[in-house]
Amino acid sequence: MRVRVERAGRATTAARAFRQHAWVYGICACALIAANWFTGGVWWSFWPLAVWSVVLAVHYLLHKSGTVDEAWAAERTADLHSKSYDAHHIDRIAQDFGGKTADRNKK
Repeated sequence: MRVRVERAGRATTAARAFRQHAWVYGICACALIAANWFTGGVWWSFWPLAVWSVVLAVHYLLHKSGTVDEAWAAERTADLHSKSYDAHHIDRIAQDFGGKTADRNKK
């Protein structure tokens, strides 16, 4: 139980950190674009924003990979299996050719 509480605390802290990073990025991006607009010339704000976008994307991926656990994987698997509209079709083809069924719930 204690491990879950610690993990939940870390997840909310990580989510808060990512949310703050995204807000700061958005505000600074607007400021850089506005500064670039008023100064005229070439779009010098592109490169700082491009690099910062990559850093923000890496932060997002790290945040998301830290929130994946067995419960999430089981829930996602069940969700995808419930949405598989062609599972019966695949099972029928497999039966016609003597193969195994695609339905993993069948024993």
